[in-house]
Amino acid sequence: MLTGGVGGMSLRNRLFGIAGLVVVGSSQALGAEEIPHFINYYAILADKLGLQGEQTALLASSFTLIVCLVLGLMFKSSVEGSSDVVPSAKISIRNFIEMIMDFVYGLTKEHCGAGYRNFLPLMGGLFVFILVSNLSGLIPGLPPTTETFNTNLAMGLIAFLCYNYAGIKEHGPAYIKQFTGPFLALAPLFLVIELVSHSVRPLSLAFRLLANIFCDHLLLGVFSGLAPLFIPTLFLFFGLLVAVIQSFVFTLLTGIYVNMAVSHDH
Repeated sequence: MLTGGVGGMSLRNRLFGIAGLVVVGSSQALGAEEIPHFINYYAILADKLGLQGEQTALLASSFTLIVCLVLGLMFKSSVEGSSDVVPSAKISIRNFIEMIMDFVYGLTKEHCGAGYRNFLPLMGGLFVFILVSNLSGLIPGLPPTTETFNTNLAMGLIAFLCYNYAGIKEHGPAYIKQFTGPFLALAPLFLVIELVSHSVRPLSLAFRLLANIFCDHLLLGVFSGLAPLFIPTLFLFFGLLVAVIQSFVFTLLTGIYVNMAVSHDH
């Protein structure tokens, strides 16, 4: 997976620079010692390991993957050898994961057509990875890997390749008809429009996720340094909502793209 390249970091630095202008007045009023400081344990670890600063996104991605793997192994151990199919009344990792996967199953069934089961790994993988990454960003010092454009673009490209492969597999050579419009005379124009539209979809997915997660954590960091305790707490709750909603939006759009690719209503 692509992670944390120079382009992604330079874009993030520009966003931090622009956002800094918003709080510069308050920072000057409070004094230099009160300027919000964004600690990054990934950057500290990268420095200890002798890695370049751009590799912090790779460490963030690795942390997210490790957490997903641990959760998966815990869920596997909880269901292996168990004959109890009824969820326990107690809060547990098994109940939590089953709740998430039941939600993803319903989302996939609703938006991915008759062969929706084939897309459960794609939809579930994207949702869980983005959700774990976003939630890890609520821990101070652990900026999420979804705050890096290159990581988001990699997931967007995966969705792009999967839904186009599904369309070609479903329709064969006739898949090209989805790009040519309803009239043969307008086919060249529609072909250009559709190619541009499909090409920007990975970028759109990446930018949308980056902008929302970046702004959420920027606001949380700024108000944590400039406001009383209860206001950052409200923004922390808001950040939890953003983490879940953005995971849902990315996965939902992927499901819609899959449905459009495999649909015969064209």
